[in-house]
Amino acid sequence: MWDGTGGRYDQSALRELVEAERGRADRAAGVASRHEILMETAVATMRPFHRRMAELHRATEGRHRAAADLHAGYVAAVRDWAAGRAGVPPAFLAAVAENAGVQSLAVTLFSSPGTAAVVVSDPVAARANDLECVFGEGPSREMPGVCAEWELSSRWPRFGPAARELGVRAVVSARLGLREAPLGTLTAYRSEPEPDAEIARSTELVADALTATALHPATRLDVEDGLPVHPLFGDLDLEVVVHQATGMVMATHDCTSSDAVALIHARAYAQDESVIEVARTIVNRTSTLS
Repeated sequence: MWDGTGGRYDQSALRELVEAERGRADRAAGVASRHEILMETAVATMRPFHRRMAELHRATEGRHRAAADLHAGYVAAVRDWAAGRAGVPPAFLAAVAENAGVQSLAVTLFSSPGTAAVVVSDPVAARANDLECVFGEGPSREMPGVCAEWELSSRWPRFGPAARELGVRAVVSARLGLREAPLGTLTAYRSEPEPDAEIARSTELVADALTATALHPATRLDVEDGLPVHPLFGDLDLEVVVHQATGMVMATHDCTSSDAVALIHARAYAQDESVIEVARTIVNRTSTLS
């Protein structure tokens, strides 16, 4: 699997993806342009059709350009790191957040009720997502939308006040996957009190781009771990220790995986630590949940 350091993931494949997405965007733009011209010259009864087709292809163009831009930003970040201009290997979602102008992002993929795989861009997103798991409420767990500061506490009575202590004052979430087959959510956590329209649009474009690339059914799977071959999933390696800790808690407390995860998240919240930190202490046997 891609490890974020240029190891097993072929950077040339990512550059090819960027060029392919730009090519698709250019083709969609060409079709849209033709319909825009016909919209002015066609008979009146056909103009609504050409307008609709132009709008559809412009939207398609936008999705492909967004996919190309976010992957190109990551390629550039890896290139800077390889050239010694950055101290640590870049995380894919961190590069995406910077490229999109969003402070903190979290990808939450739900595999079954009560369980999720999470990738975050920074510590704020990690802690905010931990709070959602602890309280069982929050933007990653509901339908996509925006929530300003004044709504946080009324909409999520437990998550809202705790998130504000982290400096989160507004959130935007967008669906990952198709409307008829949602896979999870992309959530932007904001320090500003209002989730402005541009940030909401950027979040939706990133979600569409990830759906069309990392989460697309045609994306090749890694033979070792079964995950899609895409740098987004390299950051899931951080979750391995959580899965190990979950198994140990299940064995110790004779409980389900969902209950074990809930216990780990509750301990993290009580101790004001990250879930990863608590999981490591369990795996290293330096602490228990008893």
